[in-house]
Amino acid sequence: MSDADLEADVRRIAERIRRWRDEAGLTLQELAHKSGVATSTIQKIETQQMIPTIAVLLKIARGLDHPLADLVGDDSDEHHVVCLRAEERHPVGLSERMHIERLVGDVFEPRLEVWRITHEPGSGSGRTRIRFEGETLIVCECGEITFYVGEQEFALRAGDTLHFKSKLPHRWQNEGADAAVFLNIGTLPRVLRARLHQRLRNCETDAPPEPF
Repeated sequence: MSDADLEADVRRIAERIRRWRDEAGLTLQELAHKSGVATSTIQKIETQQMIPTIAVLLKIARGLDHPLADLVGDDSDEHHVVCLRAEERHPVGLSERMHIERLVGDVFEPRLEVWRITHEPGSGSGRTRIRFEGETLIVCECGEITFYVGEQEFALRAGDTLHFKSKLPHRWQNEGADAAVFLNIGTLPRVLRARLHQRLRNCETDAPPEPF
């Protein structure tokens, strides 16, 4: 690697850390607390006064709720397009009566998530209502799934859709006699996306799932 290439990499990483920190509304001190990296070190990285180690970058990436690959990778076209074949997707069971399949690939700095969720009769998201900043679009593929959004109730059947602001408290339940399958399409905060991915990884390794 030439000096020019190294300088470009350091500049790109510094710009991303500063931009992501600003987007998250974090001060240098707050990011230092979240990541376990000294404030002075983060400041030097942002101002390109030092070349950080991978260990330091990993801590900073975690503090910013980003994967390390997004921080150190380039943003060329090949990282903006992901073709995920059907045989490469493996539904994960969060319980005996619920399965989740992630349909999107890991493009650079993703904002959109798409999940295919299957619920057997009587199962659902739980009694606790979910809320976060963003939007959610539900597309019912088969069966019947009931959504409780705010003070309203919606019984969706095959072909029905439901679009709502995710800050409204919501949950869902399969009240029907058959399995229900629906797509959950939404924009998620990075921290929630990270928790969901960790929960699925835990399920894949038979570890106890973490709460959302």
